[in-house]
Amino acid sequence: MSVLTIDPARIRDGRLIEGAYAEDESITSVIIPEGVTDIGEVAFYGCRNLREVTFPAGLKYIREEAFGDSAVREVILHPGMALIEEKAFFSCESLKKLEIPDRKTAVGSDAFGCCYDLFEGYVACGFPENAKHHEELQYTLLWCSCPERHDEKTSARAAAFIRANEQLIMEWVIGRGNIPAMSGIARYQLLEGNIDVYIQQANLAGRSEITALLMSMARHNAEGEFDL
Repeated sequence: MSVLTIDPARIRDGRLIEGAYAEDESITSVIIPEGVTDIGEVAFYGCRNLREVTFPAGLKYIREEAFGDSAVREVILHPGMALIEEKAFFSCESLKKLEIPDRKTAVGSDAFGCCYDLFEGYVACGFPENAKHHEELQYTLLWCSCPERHDEKTSARAAAFIRANEQLIMEWVIGRGNIPAMSGIARYQLLEGNIDVYIQQANLAGRSEITALLMSMARHNAEGEFDL
């Protein structure tokens, strides 16, 4: 896999210019060089073969649709990120893992919208500001994959959201085979509905690992060991 070398002429005052490599389907991997603090709008939009991106430690801004409709598989950011604008990674259908470690990072609306395979990760702020319903669902599922890393406020909000939207949550978890989310839900005993129904649904969907986690929850609940 060849790694794209960023053309210095496309960097101005620390910003990778707007549309720098938009819709370039020859790109499969890129290392954004140190010194770039801002990735401009639609910089890599429509790069449908771009799978690997290494972000610089000094990056502050990722602008609107910078990586939209690309094939990025992981987004691992560093502390110090200030802003990820709306739709920055919209419709990245191959995206599976997300790490945003800085609690001060602002996350725009639909920044990771329609990233349906985003199963694993950590968003320090917990939820974006003014989250829409489906966004909050997505961030809640990320919380499930590593609840131990979140603070008490975010954890309480996520748990309350799961309990208020249990059927919707389980539809996504079972439908997508989201094992990391199911593991978090099982670990913290967050289901209040009829677990046997979810077991049947997981069985019908062929989700054996999710079925096993649900059966474990049902067994412990029956034994009175968990307070669901």
